[in-house]
Amino acid sequence: MVYLARKNGVVVHHTNRDAMREMDGIEAAEMEVSDEEFETAGSLARIIDGEIFLGKTEAEKKREEAESEIRVLKAKLLDTDYIAAKIAEGSATAEDYAEKIAERQEWRAKINELEELLTA
Repeated sequence: MVYLARKNGVVVHHTNRDAMREMDGIEAAEMEVSDEEFETAGSLARIIDGEIFLGKTEAEKKREEAESEIRVLKAKLLDTDYIAAKIAEGSATAEDYAEKIAERQEWRAKINELEELLTA
């Protein structure tokens, strides 16, 4: 069990009520969660809108998902950069790679869309 309470504007946590009392002078926990819940929340507890909040907000989760998707799409672009070199050197034509070029354009558009969301 993990015990959560506020002290000086931050959340303190202990796995033992006696330790909470002895170390922080807090008599009662404001929130009790299982060890698994606390670990699942990334051991993240803070005060949001005056309440103890465990884990990440939906906005934070969406931001992380967008950032992760951007990294994946940029990796795909890097993995297919060879196409431009082949076309520039004359060993291939744009028609040879038309499908992959279209995919790359879609990836760039999605990256731009996600980056706009992140800056909004």
